[in-house]
Amino acid sequence: MTTIARTSFWRLGHHKDTELAEKGDQQVMKLREVIVKNFRCLKAVRIPITDSTVFLGENNSGKTALLDALRVALTRNPRGRDNPFGEYDYHMVGADDSPKSSQGISIELWFREDSADEWPQSLIQALEPVTQVDPITGTNSIGFRVSSRHDAAAGEFVHEWAFLAANGEPLPAGLSKPANFAEFRSFVRFFYLSSLRDAQNEFSSRSQFWGSLLRGIEIREEDRLRLQEELRKLNADLLGSVPVLEHVRDNLEGAQGIFETAARQSTTIQALPMRTWDLMSKAGVFIKTRGGDLDLPLTLHGQGAQSLAVIFLFQAFIGVSLKSSFRPETEAILAMEEPEAHLHPQATRALAETLRNLGSQVLVSSHSPYFVQEVPFKDIRIFRREGAESKVLYIRQEFTVEVPPCPALDQFCANNPLKFSYATGKNLLTACGTVEESDYRRLLAMYASRRDEIHPLLKRFRDDSYSYLSDDELDELDTYAKRIRGEVLFARAWILCEGQSEYVLIKCFAGLMGLPLDRAGVTVIDFQNNGSPGAFVGLARAFQIPWIMVCDNDQKGAEFVEQVRKRGLTESEIEGLVFKLPGEGVKLEEFLLRNGLASELRKVLAEKGVKLVKKQGEQGCEEEMMDHLRRDKTGCALALVNELRDSGADESRVPQLFRSLIRDITQRAL
Repeated sequence: MTTIARTSFWRLGHHKDTELAEKGDQQVMKLREVIVKNFRCLKAVRIPITDSTVFLGENNSGKTALLDALRVALTRNPRGRDNPFGEYDYHMVGADDSPKSSQGISIELWFREDSADEWPQSLIQALEPVTQVDPITGTNSIGFRVSSRHDAAAGEFVHEWAFLAANGEPLPAGLSKPANFAEFRSFVRFFYLSSLRDAQNEFSSRSQFWGSLLRGIEIREEDRLRLQEELRKLNADLLGSVPVLEHVRDNLEGAQGIFETAARQSTTIQALPMRTWDLMSKAGVFIKTRGGDLDLPLTLHGQGAQSLAVIFLFQAFIGVSLKSSFRPETEAILAMEEPEAHLHPQATRALAETLRNLGSQVLVSSHSPYFVQEVPFKDIRIFRREGAESKVLYIRQEFTVEVPPCPALDQFCANNPLKFSYATGKNLLTACGTVEESDYRRLLAMYASRRDEIHPLLKRFRDDSYSYLSDDELDELDTYAKRIRGEVLFARAWILCEGQSEYVLIKCFAGLMGLPLDRAGVTVIDFQNNGSPGAFVGLARAFQIPWIMVCDNDQKGAEFVEQVRKRGLTESEIEGLVFKLPGEGVKLEEFLLRNGLASELRKVLAEKGVKLVKKQGEQGCEEEMMDHLRRDKTGCALALVNELRDSGADESRVPQLFRSLIRDITQRAL
């Protein structure tokens, strides 16, 4: 194997795409929406796609199924008659179900401009027959669908590839010919890296990235001839310094005697590859050992280093070789599973930033809380399995409802242009934000004559919008909730509490009850240190995560409850989900003193060197204790936890309010 850094002809080589790579970034065609029906556990999902989309979820929740669906749609040949799907790709539930009885698979992909005139004219001209233009925004889009179902009359599976009109209907059959798909795929290339990234395979001369890079290197003819002469001289010097090799060569030469004289050929021993292309095919990657000067082959380094090397190899490939193989406007889509494999936490976090700047569209599935810490909430898609189906959850900032046109609706949107819009051709009303009660009432009045048909749709439209999170709220969550983001998104349920004191006490109380929260998949969120309760409730609604909140019964607590109420919760929902400490104006310290923990708290203060003036039972004693407890609220809470554990306390020492909410949330997490 040859060390790249020491290969002189590598520097002499000129890659045939160097000039293209140096021209700068072009606006390219990017995947913006995926709609999958009846593919494995993906019964019916619609997923918006960003430049860097991260898929989260438990094992077998559908993440790999989605990546496999994309691989079929973007790499299989539309020309062939062979079914691109396997038998177990069809959605089946019962023991007697079969691919023939299934409803058939449909995979629909939409590539869209984010703003008008974003795509280069060369792309639009090449794909003009299948490009759709939005009459309102002026943006271009291209959609296509691959489907498969069993045709009972024909007695076989029928699969179809079709480009789509803006309304989702197939374009005329002549536009979906294989040649148009081949032209389309010259602008979009799909690459997949599994969680098992084997450097030995990925850095072989036949691999998709490394092999392509090596084959693309061109050496000037005068340099090639000079290098080959130097290789011949070096080979002769090596053989001359080892007489035994010359003896071996003479014996091998004798084997030529069995051939006719005219057919005899000279025998040589080549200690080195004598052709530059042969030498390049054996090029490899060596990395110095940490703290030393020894170069070791990449394959002798740890799995983490090998995995990272494969990822950066892909980056080199798209920067140097992709466009020369296809077009200057070609976009790469990289689908990758578990990029965090074999990496320590700091490297995992750094990799998240690297992937965002990889130079291609990236679709990643992950199980790492460290990786997720660096991912904006807008880029996250959570897969959740419910029975035989999976659903995909994400943060929405636009909400739509299909309603018929009416003059009052046009005027309504004209009066609120920043928030509401109506697409006449699609009959689609869109809200960019929460639908306030006053706006909801106006919409109901517009369709009073169609109450039974339209009003339920408008109610769902209003209710869905309560999960809206503004950019400011998302920025706040991205900033303050970074430390706990992994816990937040992988949890099955949340307990929202005010601060660190409540945080440590709730964890302790759950342990005393024999219900450790980590085992139940419940995360405790001290929202004052990580955002606001309203933002977390909005996040919980978006990702459909069960939650409960506990707070003081003071003015601040009332403000927290009001934030939750603005998320569209009814009074009965608030009563069941929000636990205020009983008693007007009661805060945590007062609650603990009055609910059976006064003796432990007295010991805590004594251990901290506090000498109480008032004696137990004497008027003003409770107020004096509360005053000292509030001076070191978190420290006293931690000391109380230690006191309860050291004394062998059990569930009987847990206040009833906390017993109720802990039991409630652990049940919701099941």
